Amino acid sequence: MLLISGFSTQAYANQMDALLLPDKDRSNAEFDGVRFITLRYAQGSALAELLNGKNARIEFSVNGTFNGTQGNGMDKVIQAINNALLTENKSPMTIENATLRYFATIKGYPDMAQISYNIEFKPTITKYVLQKAGENNQPAIVDLEWRDVVVKGPLMVKTEQYGTVNINQPIGLVQLLYPELAQKLLGSEAKEIMEDPIMNFDKFGLSMKSWHYLFDVTGKQLERYGVFKAGEGGTVSIHSIGESSFREGTYLPVEKDATAKIDGAELKVHASTPPPSGQITIAGYSSVQEKNGAEYSLVYPNSPGGITLDIFGFQFQVLMVFGGIMAAVAVFVLVKARK
Repeated sequence: MLLISGFSTQAYANQMDALLLPDKDRSNAEFDGVRFITLRYAQGSALAELLNGKNARIEFSVNGTFNGTQGNGMDKVIQAINNALLTENKSPMTIENATLRYFATIKGYPDMAQISYNIEFKPTITKYVLQKAGENNQPAIVDLEWRDVVVKGPLMVKTEQYGTVNINQPIGLVQLLYPELAQKLLGSEAKEIMEDPIMNFDKFGLSMKSWHYLFDVTGKQLERYGVFKAGEGGTVSIHSIGESSFREGTYLPVEKDATAKIDGAELKVHASTPPPSGQITIAGYSSVQEKNGAEYSLVYPNSPGGITLDIFGFQFQVLMVFGGIMAAVAVFVLVKARK
């Protein structure tokens, strides 16, 4: 029971899901940025009068390409992310096109307001293959340095419903609904929290050695991506993060606090970013390597010899523990039966 409960997943999380196809070097991914902010103020204050009873919901979707002419700003969003991948992550991965869904709510009460943000960014990715597979089961080399991308600064998109919206900073929603309050927040001690980027996936930068690993020889895991027909996918390697366990410990949210003065009254601002929950699915047998601080994967089309125990790693240890427990139980039952 202890082992099982240790692997419970988070109900809310900053999520990442990516499919890597070494033969094609073009596939899909998803990055979900989540943020919760609580504003606490005195009852009867100016903020209470402004926010109490409010229940606003903003939701829209936009899409675009890297060199798009849609005029909605998605080309600049994609360009900003590609620049971050290249300059900060030193990754060659490039986003060709993407769909973005923005969902945010604000609910006001007599002494507090709760704000939530959820950005779903679904790009088509390419150029993550550093070297294609060769003959005699020579592995492909796949880059993994892109996974902890952080996009700083505002990201502006144009919508039919709401006009231009800053989707990457919490202040964007406030600027849309309460522009005067937004200006006061940016001039206070809450500025750092309100400009902290939501498209921040740095927690996925934890060493790949700490990610869980397993593989599926049936290829069933690829069916949900819709890129292969049943039975065509072959072996699939799966790297996942976010399940708390004895080895990794518990993934905790990132909490930030600030106290500001707004219209002469005290305002306490609390921001919470949920723990990471992610999966990288790779077509083939994946073996993670590291060189000069950069991690990549050797992806074999067929099972390479001598890699079995390395593939199982932690899972092999768990099986040994379970085997020992079952053996002890069997001996205990046998002794009791003889008595």
